[in-house]
Amino acid sequence: MKLTELEIQAYETYIKEYDFSEYLYNKTVLVTGSKGIIGSGLIRWILLSNEKFGTNTHIIASSRNPDRIPEYIDPDDNISFCRFGEEGRIQDKVDFIIHTAAPTSNTVFKEQPVESLRAIIDGTETILDLARRQENCSVIYLSSEEAYGTPTASEPVKELFVGAIDSLNVRNCYPLGKKASELLCRAYFEEYGLNVKIIRPTVILGLYQPYDSVKVEAEILRCIIENKNLYMKSNGMTKKCVIYTMDALSAVLTVLFKGEAGEAYNATNPETYETVKDRAYKAFAKFNPKVTIEFAEQDTSMASGYLPQRALQEDISKISTLGWRPLASMDDIYELDIMRFSEK
Repeated sequence: MKLTELEIQAYETYIKEYDFSEYLYNKTVLVTGSKGIIGSGLIRWILLSNEKFGTNTHIIASSRNPDRIPEYIDPDDNISFCRFGEEGRIQDKVDFIIHTAAPTSNTVFKEQPVESLRAIIDGTETILDLARRQENCSVIYLSSEEAYGTPTASEPVKELFVGAIDSLNVRNCYPLGKKASELLCRAYFEEYGLNVKIIRPTVILGLYQPYDSVKVEAEILRCIIENKNLYMKSNGMTKKCVIYTMDALSAVLTVLFKGEAGEAYNATNPETYETVKDRAYKAFAKFNPKVTIEFAEQDTSMASGYLPQRALQEDISKISTLGWRPLASMDDIYELDIMRFSEK
């Protein structure tokens, strides 16, 4: 496997803090969404464990284009590939399934809500059916904080919080698809005893996030690097947390290996809880004081496919009982990304 020096440093730090090698010896792990931020990051983590600890874990990587092998993969890496949607044809013994695959584009949600909803729900059903046919297979489903809807909560939200989602807004094919898939997971646990867990991460930033990401935090980064003002289509008062990629990876593996079947777990960094506007101003003050925010005369954010204003901080006390905690601050994330993209 080929890793950059920056990647090696990141994984060395986290594998030292979170050593999951005992769970991985001679196992087979199916990773869907294998070319996404989380999927590709997890594959690198597992392959590095093979190199460091001799865990001999075989990875089955599912994606829409399995013939295009990622550049970081070496010919001798213990990995094979399958096409997304065809995981049900897998004949190998699978010990763990990490289901991360889902559409993530606001544009796709608005223009192809039927396809988006079906990809989320049908993909989850395929994975759960595969796991049910296996013997002693554990599954983790990557849900989202959007499953909580758009609350303006004054207190951190625990996993049992129920948020309302407008079913007549087609953009909500994503959160409603996530909610329905969570119900499927719980139903397979209740009816069939399937060992399936759910994780709800907040916005994931940092390593493996593409430079052209549509997240407002990515636009803040581009403004810092390109020395341009941030143009905001809203008032920037949405208040939320974020989580660093490596923290999200360690959270996924923690819940997969240590979480309770049938349960859902929040994953975020509470110390990053602030309004989007404040996050931008703080980042500019620290990394490029020459840039600032320009606000649109009229709020057009929802017309562009973004969520309405909300305030949501996930409570992480439940996942904390499993021994997990976030390591990277907001400044850490931006420092890393500035370094990562400035080198290109």
